[in-house]
Amino acid sequence: MKTYLLAGAAMLALAACAQKPASLGPDVIVPAQAGLSAGQIQQLVVGNTGSGPMSGSQVRYIIYTSADGNAEIRLPTGIEAGKWRILSDGQFCTKWTNFHDAEEYCQRVYPEGTGYKFVDRSMTSTLTFVPGRAL
Repeated sequence: MKTYLLAGAAMLALAACAQKPASLGPDVIVPAQAGLSAGQIQQLVVGNTGSGPMSGSQVRYIIYTSADGNAEIRLPTGIEAGKWRILSDGQFCTKWTNFHDAEEYCQRVYPEGTGYKFVDRSMTSTLTFVPGRAL
């Protein structure tokens, strides 16, 4: 009987580990409108540096995107390399060496005051952009 209880407890523990952690803030609501077009996003981000806070943690980060599809992100842990691309439906996608579990994620982009809001189902960030590389 003791063996069955231990096996059951181990299975429950493994199942809990397989679930993604809860978000750091309130649920993210993706706006219904389409956001910026692929061309508008290209003009906004390529060769420019964006900076601002991430949702939930309010950690400030800086991202630079070069014309060749490479990118750099400055986080509190340091600078990390990555890749970016823009989908034809107007989503800005990035993949980093470690950040965001090294998985590509795509975001819609919307004008927000003097900046731009990048939104997906797990996070938002509002970035302001300056020309060139300013990490």
